[in-house]
Amino acid sequence: MKKFLAVVLVLIIVLAFAACGQQTEFEIGITIPAHTTKDFSYQEDFIFSEEEISPKGGKIIITAGKGLGDTQVVLMPVDVKKENAYEPTYLTPGMPVEMKAEKGGWFKIGVAVNNDSDEDTTVYVNVKGVAVRIE
Repeated sequence: MKKFLAVVLVLIIVLAFAACGQQTEFEIGITIPAHTTKDFSYQEDFIFSEEEISPKGGKIIITAGKGLGDTQVVLMPVDVKKENAYEPTYLTPGMPVEMKAEKGGWFKIGVAVNNDSDEDTTVYVNVKGVAVRIE
C-alpha cells in the first residue's frame, strides 16, 4: 500500500511540474499596413495575425492589448475538422471576449482596424487558453 501511494504521489508531482511549464496566455501582434482605410464588412476584410492559435479547451478568451481600441475581432479557421462560421465579435479594452472554437483546430485572429498613417503599426490582442504556432 505504501509503494502504491508513493507511486501516485510521484505521478502527481511529475504532472504538476509538466503543467507548470505550459504557457497558455500570449500577446499576439497584428500589423496594420499604412494607408489601410476600408469597410470591414466580411471576414476576408479583417487584418489577421501571422501567428495561429489553437484552443486548449473549447473556447478562447481574447482581450484588447497595446494600441487596440474598440474594434471587432474574428477567428479565421486555418486547420479545422468542422467548417463553422465564426462571426465577428465586438472587443472593448478591459472587457474580455470569450469565443467558442473547435478544440484542436487552428485559427488566425483578425481585427477591424484602419491605419491612415504613412507607417505600418502593430496592435496587440491577448489570448488565454491556447497554444500558438507561427504560420
